[in-house]
Amino acid sequence: MNSSIDLNLLLLAQQGGIEKAELPDLYAVTPPRRTARGREGDSLVIYLSLTGNFPLPAENQTPMLEQMAREFYKTAGSLTSAMRTITEGLNQQLLDRNLRNTGAGRQGIGQLILLALHADTVYLAQCGSVHAFLVTPRETQHLYDPQSSGRGLGLSRTTTIRFLQVRMDPDDYLVLSTRAAPDWTSSSIKHPQQQGIEAMRRQLLESGAQEFNSVIVQAQPGTGRLVLLRRKAEPSAMAHPSALAPQVEGTAPVPSWPATEPGAFPVEDKRLGLPSSAVSAAGGSMGDRQGEVPSRIVEPAPQAGISNFTTQAPSSTTIGAGRGEADQQPGPSSVPPPLSPAPKAPSPDRQAPPIARYYGAFSKTLSQVGSTVLKALRSALATIGEASVRLLKNMLPDADVFRLPPSMMVFIAIAIPLVLATIGGLVFLQRGRSQQHEIYYQQAAEQATYAATLTNPLEQRLAWQSVLGDLDKAEDYTLTSKSQELRTLAVSNLDNLEAIKRLDYKQAIVGGLDNAVNVTRIIATATDLYMLDAAQGSVIRAIMTGRGYEIDTNFQCGPTYGPIDVGPLVDIAELQPGAFENASLLAMDANANLLFCVVGGQPYSAAMAPPNTGFGEPTGMTLDRGDLYVLDPKVNAVWNYRDLVVREQPRLFFGDYVPPMEDVIDLAVYNDDLYLLHADGHITKCTYSALAESPTRCDDPYPYSDNRPGRIHGPIIADTVFSQIYFQSFPERSIYLLDPQKQAIYYFSVLLNLQWQYQPVVPVAEGKASAFAISPNRTAFLAIGNYVFYAAMP
Repeated sequence: MNSSIDLNLLLLAQQGGIEKAELPDLYAVTPPRRTARGREGDSLVIYLSLTGNFPLPAENQTPMLEQMAREFYKTAGSLTSAMRTITEGLNQQLLDRNLRNTGAGRQGIGQLILLALHADTVYLAQCGSVHAFLVTPRETQHLYDPQSSGRGLGLSRTTTIRFLQVRMDPDDYLVLSTRAAPDWTSSSIKHPQQQGIEAMRRQLLESGAQEFNSVIVQAQPGTGRLVLLRRKAEPSAMAHPSALAPQVEGTAPVPSWPATEPGAFPVEDKRLGLPSSAVSAAGGSMGDRQGEVPSRIVEPAPQAGISNFTTQAPSSTTIGAGRGEADQQPGPSSVPPPLSPAPKAPSPDRQAPPIARYYGAFSKTLSQVGSTVLKALRSALATIGEASVRLLKNMLPDADVFRLPPSMMVFIAIAIPLVLATIGGLVFLQRGRSQQHEIYYQQAAEQATYAATLTNPLEQRLAWQSVLGDLDKAEDYTLTSKSQELRTLAVSNLDNLEAIKRLDYKQAIVGGLDNAVNVTRIIATATDLYMLDAAQGSVIRAIMTGRGYEIDTNFQCGPTYGPIDVGPLVDIAELQPGAFENASLLAMDANANLLFCVVGGQPYSAAMAPPNTGFGEPTGMTLDRGDLYVLDPKVNAVWNYRDLVVREQPRLFFGDYVPPMEDVIDLAVYNDDLYLLHADGHITKCTYSALAESPTRCDDPYPYSDNRPGRIHGPIIADTVFSQIYFQSFPERSIYLLDPQKQAIYYFSVLLNLQWQYQPVVPVAEGKASAFAISPNRTAFLAIGNYVFYAAMP
């Protein structure tokens, strides 16, 4: 899945009151071309600082971070499992290093933050007394818990990690800190609004702290790139060329970088892929190198708020990696060609491009191997044929009794080994599938055991999600009762954390609906079911029977002609018995024409009197206490017809303030409260007032209250976008919202406090849910295209 954001990274640190631009603490990398399964879309940031009296030299820390990144992309499975793997490896390295220096009384304690970007979600792993601040235009959250993140790495063989999951929108910020300033709090750090990352930097510097170490992470629209920002050097500092880098054996001296103009800053080309000697200098290895350098990130165009910075966008780089030997050695692509008075003419072999030489050598080798294999095959077939002939002669008492032509003998000689090989191969594959299943199942079982020991709800959620991920891989090979039992346990624990109740849906319509039907609205009474078919713009009625719901073929409710033409219907609403003669259902087309549908009779139409400004394009309607409310987002209006008197002009629901409604997709009304559902999932709530002293007011957005562990209150529910809203007043006032992607019905109080969400026991059909309804006897109905299901609600 492609990421929807880029991350700008800026290291901000002070030592002794002096801002430091170069510290070997930060390492950022995007996925290489070849990764383990599950790592293809994950970008990684490693932020490591060592406290104590035994710091790690810069020339050793850089290879260590590089090795962690390689190990991350070699680790298959869930994202948290990969993050845990490299954290445990780092902890073991630092612990061994500290144990070797116990006699000297020296130790270095790792303060670590791992950041992994997947789509628009950031996964954090915290070890030690590290801090994170999520800064959004709405609020600032301090993500800090010393108990669950431990004292740091290198002190014990047990690795204590705190996992966090944060969804970031463009222009959100994360402030990560391995040593925070005392004055940094959720109330003191404010969102810089439109002023950009420079304003955030100044705000953090104004804390007055002499010592701190942090990284500012800014989310921008993009595709998952990591852009490393550095402050431009002062003009006086750039007026002189930098010192020559040490000469690398076998290369020409590297010239200095002169400043070409005031304010210019050379971008260093630091690459992943240091020599193996540099890796061993870090004090051990966490895994073999893959020998591959991830592809470079394309540097984006300058963005607002970062004009005082230069950008570095290699796929893997270290910010401020120091001036150690390992850092100053240029890669082959960065070293200019040596000067020579008369270059020698290259030999014909060397004139060919490297790829052509490799291809030629490979083709020659392949041809030789193929020739050898063909000769061996011919010899084996001839030997088998002769042996078969001798065997048959020995078995038969008279050779004349059973004579076979040579061609048949050759066929038998070839067919028998092939049959045996096929049988053996099938047996081998079956055993291999069982072994692969067992490997992934054991991983899932170990992760489940670990999840049972956790107390942090967010860590529990991530751990149980990892269990399901490993079970999915195991059951790709085979399905067993053990894996199913473990899946049931994982789903049950996740349901408790996510406030999910499972519904056992069944097919509602006896015989099903036609394949061309697309149900987009459902009205459910105690005995009847009305379904709006968007494909035909008409309504289908079904009646409850002992077998389920059966279609009423005599019900007529669709486009009609004369005396008032009614086009394809766009919305429907239930009419109370006797509310309008003998009609049971009210329907509307996009031209503001109404159709009153009658069970057992002909429908009759009516045109709504337009407002003074005229209609735009009505898209929805609802009834409350006999009043009709018509949603007309094209003209930013909700029209109200009192007592369903449509021959009189409507009044506008709003007063002086009208909320923006161009993206409103549905509405619900109860008494004087109007709820407007927007396409991004947020809700606007307006309360009507006829008093001039207290006019109609609107809250936009009207926030959700999500009390699930690890969740936050706000204008949207994370990982959820709603498509329909429904208000129910009995047995208690409730609001229901449909999440089409999860096929889930969310249940809220009128104050938008989340109570439960209802999901199927198993997915009932492929695709997104297109409509839902709750009947008075608490039966849930769910439509997915032409399929309609129903289930009793607990």
